Amino acid sequence: MSDDEKPAPDFAMKRAVDILASIYETNRARRNVPPAPLDRPVVLANERLAFALGTTTREQVERVFGVGFAYPIRGWHTYAAREDGARHFLSLFYANGASPEPGDGVLVALEHYVPKANGVPGLAARDYGAFRLSPGDVALGAATATLDERYTVAVGGPAPVVYAEAYEARFPGGVAYVMGNAGRVERLGLYAAT
Repeated sequence: MSDDEKPAPDFAMKRAVDILASIYETNRARRNVPPAPLDRPVVLANERLAFALGTTTREQVERVFGVGFAYPIRGWHTYAAREDGARHFLSLFYANGASPEPGDGVLVALEHYVPKANGVPGLAARDYGAFRLSPGDVALGAATATLDERYTVAVGGPAPVVYAEAYEARFPGGVAYVMGNAGRVERLGLYAAT
């Protein structure tokens, strides 16, 4: 082939680009609508305790895990957990945790995550056992590709500033988020509906 001759077009590559463009346009046109809610709550559990929004109390947690450290801000109760040699944080938030009123002190938000910020507290990581988000048996470090159909791409959820991937499962009384980067789960969250 001389320098003046152009190579023949790669029709397979052109077809692949056309297919990808079609998928993009289809997804772009789709309305940004949350998924249908599951028929049961999503919980985070290990062999010691199941964390359920609106049910699990601060008293139950502290009986099993002790008193949490106030991090990242006042109101959150954080524990450092060791699982498979990795250090994770478990942060819990309770409704009016200081009030003795009925219904106060119940879990309203939870995050289980790989700490990423500079200057995280040097809490000693304790072996609390493996934590899993259920249904779906989702754990930190798992491949996001293994999430089942109950977890869909998040709608109006976490911005892709820290996590490139965000998935959600809505359930009566709340929403569960699974967030990650490079195909790996790095954060699990449960938040009560407001």
